[in-house]
Amino acid sequence: MRLKKGALIMNPLNQLVKTVLALIFAISSTSVLAAWPEKTITLIVPFAPGGNTDIVARLIAPSLSAKLGQQVVVENKPGAGSMIGSQYVARSKDGHTFLVGTFANVLNEFFYKNKLVDLRKDLIPVTQVLTIANYFATAPNSKINSIADIISISKADPGSLTCATSGVGTSPHLACEMLVQRTGIKLNIIPYKGGLPAMTDVMGGHASFLATNEVLPAIKDKRLKGIAITSEKRSPLAPELPPVSDTLPGYDMVSWYGVFAPEGTPSDVITKLNTEIVLILKQPAVQERIASLGATPVGNSSKEFAIVINNDLVKWEKIIKPMNIYLD
Repeated sequence: MRLKKGALIMNPLNQLVKTVLALIFAISSTSVLAAWPEKTITLIVPFAPGGNTDIVARLIAPSLSAKLGQQVVVENKPGAGSMIGSQYVARSKDGHTFLVGTFANVLNEFFYKNKLVDLRKDLIPVTQVLTIANYFATAPNSKINSIADIISISKADPGSLTCATSGVGTSPHLACEMLVQRTGIKLNIIPYKGGLPAMTDVMGGHASFLATNEVLPAIKDKRLKGIAITSEKRSPLAPELPPVSDTLPGYDMVSWYGVFAPEGTPSDVITKLNTEIVLILKQPAVQERIASLGATPVGNSSKEFAIVINNDLVKWEKIIKPMNIYLD
């Protein structure tokens, strides 16, 4: 076979160039990972201190610090149904600022016409930390004992009951809105900057009842009276609480918490952060603490978490869009 002039020279040269470029890329990637983290890591919680999201972030932080060899701090930036904190992380391009987000990040896609953050474009899923249902609860001396009571009282005296939630556009907010949509009752839905202040007002008699995923410990120690759980079936963590679906068939909502990175974060950093958090979530003490909050630890891959998010976006768009509810 006759070779064109220069072929014997060009092919080895091309191969050499490809090899050198691949080597440079490999060294560059290794250098990025080897150098990271270079400074303090910040976990942003987009809700007020004291709630479950805050507790979980502070539960993970010490072990993550020990594993990565850098201090890990937790900072609270509540507001706008978690969008204030989410936007802060999305705009952070230092490679050391991450979001402890929740199911609210999905809901915000449909509750706001003018979103501060685009979940699909601005944030990268790192790992799903846990799943958790919401609970309806009220003060121990309240006349409300069931979802049926909420419905009957509201129909007899429209607007007389107030439902406290952990924030606008959050899953507890949607839990109350779904009650309204399914039954036609009138409720005054009051958003707070987190579950803890909502619980405090219900305990003090300033709100009729609340929906939040942060209330199970208060139910267990009798500071609040549990009414129902928003999952389709009873939970082994609170088997005494009936699901809302016993009264309203088809009612089903389970929330989650997860860690996100800003778009543009190197894939090696995502992988490293995922690996360490997943290992932390396997620690017995961490699993026990998460269970005490009424939650189930997960710890999946970035791709698996992305699938969960995409499935939720499809599911909840079909449910929320017909409600025609916008918070801006």
